[in-house]
Amino acid sequence: MTNITHDVWMILDKDPSIRRELQRGLINTSALARYLIKTKNIEGTLDAVMNAIRRYPPDRFDDVFLKASKTLSQAINISTKSNLAEISLIKDADVQKALADVFKIISYIQGDTLRIMQANNSVRILIDEKNMENVLTLLPKNKIISKETNLAEINIYIHPLMQKTPGILAILANELAIKGINIVEVMTCPPEMLFIFKKEEFQNASNVINQLCQFKK
Repeated sequence: MTNITHDVWMILDKDPSIRRELQRGLINTSALARYLIKTKNIEGTLDAVMNAIRRYPPDRFDDVFLKASKTLSQAINISTKSNLAEISLIKDADVQKALADVFKIISYIQGDTLRIMQANNSVRILIDEKNMENVLTLLPKNKIISKETNLAEINIYIHPLMQKTPGILAILANELAIKGINIVEVMTCPPEMLFIFKKEEFQNASNVINQLCQFKK
């Protein structure tokens, strides 16, 4: 594979919307070649880029995504929750101590939400908006990086096979992106996969995910 072909194929591999339209035969090869040269800084002639596009097999990932799609349709259940908030914090000993106090005011029995995610330098907690004021009084104010409200969650209770099937997250993320829906956060805690969205995008996101999972009550 020449460098130009390699570069073109790498770009097309990463763009599901272009691949989809190539499969349908709805893209003008010349127009796409000019677009790639202009926006992706491909160093090659128009003819060379067009030839690379013509040789590109848009269905080369079909087996992977077909298997993932079939597995995704076996989702066991989907639940939702709105009126959530997220707080990002600097990760240090003071925050670790404060989080222990946060657990004391959260009641799982009453359905309260408390999800904690940690990275190398920060910690994010997801809680119900109704508890945000009380939680903030327990956290060191100088360790708060950001606060975000008006969030909603979609929880997919996944089939055991989904944990071992490549492409599940890619299908969900690609379809949401094509619809212009931004994912605020993704969390997995098998057998659950959780997606966080802004409240205004929640209904559209729910429609997309339910359709992909072919979920029926």
